Amino acid sequence: MPHRPWVAPAIACLVAAIVLLFLLIPGVLRYPAALTPEPAAFTPSPSAQAETNRALEERIASLRRLADARVCVAPDGYHLPDGPAAAEVQPQDRAALPALPPDQTRVPPQSVPENRPFAGSLLDLLDQATVLVLQTNAAGEVQGSGTGFFVAPGRVLTNRHVTAGDAGRKIHVVSRATGVATAQILAESADGEPGSPDFALLGVPDGTGANPPVPLSFAPPAERLVNVITAGYPGMVLDTDERFQQLLRGEQTELPTAAVTEGVVTAVQSGAGAGMVLHTAQITPGNSGGPLVDRCGRVLGINTFIQAREEGRMNYALAAADASRFLAANNVTVRDATGACTPSSGTPAPASAATPATGAPGAGRPAAPQPE
Repeated sequence: MPHRPWVAPAIACLVAAIVLLFLLIPGVLRYPAALTPEPAAFTPSPSAQAETNRALEERIASLRRLADARVCVAPDGYHLPDGPAAAEVQPQDRAALPALPPDQTRVPPQSVPENRPFAGSLLDLLDQATVLVLQTNAAGEVQGSGTGFFVAPGRVLTNRHVTAGDAGRKIHVVSRATGVATAQILAESADGEPGSPDFALLGVPDGTGANPPVPLSFAPPAERLVNVITAGYPGMVLDTDERFQQLLRGEQTELPTAAVTEGVVTAVQSGAGAGMVLHTAQITPGNSGGPLVDRCGRVLGINTFIQAREEGRMNYALAAADASRFLAANNVTVRDATGACTPSSGTPAPASAATPATGAPGAGRPAAPQPE
């Protein structure tokens, strides 16, 4: 029998072909079984399920309280006005409440700078910051009057010659914020000739009203032709003010308001130890110690005296920089403003039509500087 070496390989190939054809039949091909069994479904314990339900119920109750109270929380912790049910809101409710998107038009109260602009007109600012200063004798009789203004909470600046007097004198301030209050003289500059430092610092109650007085800020040094405004209590105006007469009679139903005038800076000079701002805004006796401000309500000077001569008259204010140094020496830091004054177009200007008719101060002593 002849030897056929190819038979065995042929049979092996045939068997392999048959197996391959069998595996290609649809539904027959198989993948290996998973190496690890599928995890069994998780079934929480009854205690865990109860704890989850309790947490969800508390969160739902918290959200309902917030919704009823209409509480919203903006960034930086600023809360919008709450609704009538706010008392039922718990601290943890607010802490868990998501914050609203930032509002670019809103400034959180704690972020408002101390020297923020006054929320009112220029006249409103002068009315709330300017005070009437009265000096009485031991019998309670008014011996003199002048003007002052708030430079810090509970601190009023005026002229020394307004507060100077005998040992039995008392100083009172009258303002919307404090009403009529007795003031304490905290510091006075040395007595001197006109043009020398003439300042007095008074301590007064801060005021307990909803709108405490906003101290006036101090402007950069005055320049010529800058528009200026004075605020004060000239005696000739008070003489015809029925509210002031009622005040003298002990009636405080309505307090007198400050008189205002306007003008421009005509010159800036050096006096006898202090800078002087010469201006055309009318001042008369009683204006002493009052503020000379720019159209932004920033102090340029403290009205102190006038020069009246046959050829004319001039109004003098001690420079704000000298007043600032006097205050700093007595532990009062004023709010310094920088830059030029650019008042908004909607800020009402104080009227001054009636105030020039107050008359020329210093009658009888035309050649000498006259204290107001």
